[in-house]
Amino acid sequence: MSSSDKPKKDFAEMTESEIAMRKFLKALGVTTHQKLEQALADAVSQGRVAGGGSVDITANIDIPELGFSHQITATLTAPSETS
Repeated sequence: MSSSDKPKKDFAEMTESEIAMRKFLKALGVTTHQKLEQALADAVSQGRVAGGGSVDITANIDIPELGFSHQITATLTAPSETS
């Protein structure tokens, strides 16, 4: 069984550590999504990026106390029009 096949844990079954991790990842995802959307829309409206154009992105998460560093790279597509 792969990790994606595991049934989701009920919030009541999670440890304090798992809850803290989920809260952090949710906050990271939601706030980053909002800020990226706005930055891309601003760039298109200011003519710095063409609508539908590509923008390379690199995200880093560093936890010095754990000796942990993780980097993710991707290409985003700017919105075709701004509202």
